[in-house]
Amino acid sequence: MPFFIDLSDKTILIIGGGREGAIRAEKYSKTGARIVVYSRSFDDKILELSHRGFIEIVKGDVADEEKLEEYIKLSDIVMVTLETEEYNDKIWNIARKHKALLNLANDAEKTDLVVPIDSSIGPFRVAITTEGKSSMVAREALQKVIEYLSREKELIKLAEVMYKVKKIVRRSISNPETRLKIYYEVFNNDDLRNALRLGNEYSVEKILEDILKEYGLELGRRERYE
Repeated sequence: MPFFIDLSDKTILIIGGGREGAIRAEKYSKTGARIVVYSRSFDDKILELSHRGFIEIVKGDVADEEKLEEYIKLSDIVMVTLETEEYNDKIWNIARKHKALLNLANDAEKTDLVVPIDSSIGPFRVAITTEGKSSMVAREALQKVIEYLSREKELIKLAEVMYKVKKIVRRSISNPETRLKIYYEVFNNDDLRNALRLGNEYSVEKILEDILKEYGLELGRRERYE
């Protein structure tokens, strides 16, 4: 099942210091997670990230089961980027023992955690995977989705409007049914949609004011200019 996870207090262990390990280390070093790369040797990019204090490196052999387990048991997520599948079963058993989520870059069938290809545009975060069938196809599919969303200016603006309304409503209304009723009223308002489509900010604000007024709410100065 797909999830978006806050990694800021998590530890990610990357087993394998080659090119794929470097790509993962660089990507996840930006999440606030503690990144540890375990390998006999390290790609130059990994060494650079380590020197800059973004990640930690541990020189070790995967065959050294005792040392390997020492790091796996302290990790929330384990990513295996080795070219060979030789050690997969051993790592899988240790990860299972310590309840760490496991991603096997070399074996999609046995992986616990799928790493999707992802991108962002406006308020949207999009992630796509073919679950091991083809990362190249997934990348092309993602590009098509992003291109589509980039043309949907109304949707991008609507997400911003809904977030603005949500902040106002949450401050003043505790009843979840009333909150949902307001959200639906804003979301399904044809005049609002048309004003967003035309980029008419004055009309957007006026329509929001009228809807909120019915519930004793106001579009404050802060929300007007955000």
